[in-house]
Amino acid sequence: MKAGALEYVVKSESVFADMPHTVESALRKWENILERRRAEKELERSAHMLRRVLVGTVQAMARMVETRDPYTAGHQRRVAHLAVSIATEMDLPQETIEGLQLGATIHDIGKNYIPAEILNRPGPLTDIEFELIKQHPQVGSDIVSEVDFPWPVAEMILQHHERMDGSGYPEGLSGDDIILEARILAVADVVEAMASHRPYRPACGMEAALAEIAANRAKAYDPEVADACLRLFKDRGYQLSAETYGNVETAAPIGVH
Repeated sequence: MKAGALEYVVKSESVFADMPHTVESALRKWENILERRRAEKELERSAHMLRRVLVGTVQAMARMVETRDPYTAGHQRRVAHLAVSIATEMDLPQETIEGLQLGATIHDIGKNYIPAEILNRPGPLTDIEFELIKQHPQVGSDIVSEVDFPWPVAEMILQHHERMDGSGYPEGLSGDDIILEARILAVADVVEAMASHRPYRPACGMEAALAEIAANRAKAYDPEVADACLRLFKDRGYQLSAETYGNVETAAPIGVH
């Protein structure tokens, strides 16, 4: 046998000798890939189940409010829908929007601990009663702080009455010290509240609500949030539900709470 042929045979035998090891190595790599995929799918299932539990928790909290005060529940649902629409108009990440929706759905949960005769009484509030009303963001934040949400839900609830110029409550925060979700909630809350009937005043109407946002853009309200909200109504044809507000010619004082 010639030297070249012998060398070929030796190399071929070497290749075949290494083949079991090569196949075994490839199988191990494939098994590792499959195991990672199984782990990823299991993680996805666990995350999905966790989200369902969290959504169920929020829905239970919202039902608790609705049982005691159906008006507040309707307000929360409409604010949540508007807040999500504003966030979508701003092209925020879906993860942020998902958390915002949950926070908005229970943003007034702290009112559950305010006497109903104060919440629903016709006529203006006394100074003492309004100070009590102003506690509801802190109370609501305390309620949900025990739930380990993957979003800043407690902060949304705590800060939804804060204003960009520091004139809000309960902590008088300003500017970027207020989280973005709360800045969105603030605008959605004011629009829905002004456009809706309240026990102590008739609806101000949508025109007055949007005028309030435009007039205080960059003062009380985040300018980007305010602009997104105004675009929704003026350019996108967004509407609150028909039962949300009446057609009132004379706008009453804002008094949003």
